[in-house]
Amino acid sequence: MDKDVVNTSKSAVQSSESLESNQNQETEDLRKSLIVYYSLTENTKAVAEEIQKQVNGELMRIETVEPYPEVYDEVLDVVEAQRKAGELPTIVKQDVDLSAYDSIFLGTPIWFGEPALPVEKLISENRLAEKRVYPFFTSGSSSINESMERYRELLDQSTLS
Repeated sequence: MDKDVVNTSKSAVQSSESLESNQNQETEDLRKSLIVYYSLTENTKAVAEEIQKQVNGELMRIETVEPYPEVYDEVLDVVEAQRKAGELPTIVKQDVDLSAYDSIFLGTPIWFGEPALPVEKLISENRLAEKRVYPFFTSGSSSINESMERYRELLDQSTLS
């Protein structure tokens, strides 16, 4: 019986050490975090800023060279036309080296059930393979399911968390 108690104690200690090691690794990864987001209405920006407070990472806003219209119905028309044409908007070049970060929080509003096109453009222009990507979404009514599926397609070599 004493032998079982000793073995159980050893297992518990090993599990605890393993858990602590995983938590330390995750904490270490989050120290090298970048919070990247696109926000048309400032909702995604608010979430990004809250994440920044939590993980103490750097913040990077994605901006388009040609801004989207201010009237929401006009935005929908432009986005729908871009999607049908298979076009992604040109985004402003950032002075941030994404390769310097282990973890990237990637935020987007959901448009037509998918990530906003400026975010898709950023993904297409940057190598995010081998990165730990933490997606976050804002939406007035859409589910995140289609957006997560699209992220999986776009970020096939990244680790989605």
